[in-house]
Amino acid sequence: MDFRMNSPAGKAILARARNGDYAHPGEEEAIAAAVDGLPRERIHRLLDVGCGRGGTADWFWRHGWGEVTGVDIDAASIEYARMRYPGVRFLQQDVCRMERPQFQGFDLVYLFTALYAIPDQTEALRRMRMAARPGGILLLVDYTRPAAQPPPPELGPEIGNPIEFETVGDTLAATGWKLQTREDWTPRFAVWYENLLERFARERDWIVDTHGPDWYGYVTGWYEALWKALGARRLGGTLVRATTREPARFAAEPFLPLIHGGEGAEP
Repeated sequence: MDFRMNSPAGKAILARARNGDYAHPGEEEAIAAAVDGLPRERIHRLLDVGCGRGGTADWFWRHGWGEVTGVDIDAASIEYARMRYPGVRFLQQDVCRMERPQFQGFDLVYLFTALYAIPDQTEALRRMRMAARPGGILLLVDYTRPAAQPPPPELGPEIGNPIEFETVGDTLAATGWKLQTREDWTPRFAVWYENLLERFARERDWIVDTHGPDWYGYVTGWYEALWKALGARRLGGTLVRATTREPARFAAEPFLPLIHGGEGAEP
């Protein structure tokens, strides 16, 4: 059996527990917090990278942010999203193979817990930079790990390659982005995953009846290990905001309020 949260069964279980097609912790609360302070008047075209089943892309469309394009490498997720959310344009696409002119001129490129799962993150960030307009914005919510430390081994390959919080600015600079702010969202992630574990417990009968007891054991065991790793700070969460590096009318203007405590301050 294919025990992966990125499998169709895993995504369906998460959607049930989260009461929506979201693949990131915090669901709509996380989206609203991530976009707080963005210059909405300058954002009209949005690119959702790793859109999954389309819930986040639909949130932006429903809240009037503009034209949203969602891309994901998984064909089943894209097929589902197209049927479920007709207001959004969804494309099956490997982010590391995006090309102009199909992908260019986006005002906002965003990822919610997606970069960690992309094997070639440098190429992905470079391609996203190509897709952004001059002065465009990158919004990134993802897992982090301490510098020079591997991810918690008990989470296996499914945790992918979380970004290094301390060096994310260098990573962005090497791919054409300029770091604006980074926030430590580890405490938020821990609370959101504790809540998710409680939701799994409430949905136990549905998960067992629909997917079998082994799936219930897998999701509860994996996410409990994730929650414990967050509590021990062997794994973290972050919100990163960046802009394109080349000069543009808005590129040098800060678009966010100053974060008290400086970079890495806990929310």
